[in-house]
Amino acid sequence: MPPGPHRLPRELVRDHQRQRILLAALDVVGEKGFEGATVKDLIARAHVSRATFYEVFADVEACLSALHDDVLSWLSEQVSLALADTAGWANGVRAALAKTADLLAEDPRLAVLCAVEAPSSRIPEVRARHRQMADELCAGLRAGRAESPRGEELPEILEPALVYGAIHLAGRSIVYGEGPDAATLAAELAELMLVPYRD
Repeated sequence: MPPGPHRLPRELVRDHQRQRILLAALDVVGEKGFEGATVKDLIARAHVSRATFYEVFADVEACLSALHDDVLSWLSEQVSLALADTAGWANGVRAALAKTADLLAEDPRLAVLCAVEAPSSRIPEVRARHRQMADELCAGLRAGRAESPRGEELPEILEPALVYGAIHLAGRSIVYGEGPDAATLAAELAELMLVPYRD
């Protein structure tokens, strides 16, 4: 949006500024992590004033929390679209992992945010949203118990171990290159997650 006076509605201007700041935050987090991100970094990257930043967000933590929330919502929408024509629980697990790994590998900044920074964040809202996302993934996996003859024998910590392990491995593989490519990672994680539910 060009500087200077214009006749656009205030809400549209505010939304545009918010999106610019969040995109800048994604860049900054991708380079410096949560701890390294400062208001100075964000306003320089977004090309907005300090006053504009504080009109939109109370502080850096609020900005990073909003970024994390928006990214998780977008990822969830993309995975849901990928699952729309997928039949069966096991195929759904495979499709969800393939789509997620593909999206994170396509833009490693997302992997930095979701798989590296969020799990260890000091921001309470980010930790809570990350936990909520992990709980939702655990519930999706837990549905496999109904299809498994071993469902009642499986330990209660199985799904959290699988989900948090997958998040950690995705971060190590995609962000740090300490693992296979995205397609192989998704296939191997799917196999790992499905094995406990089989005969």
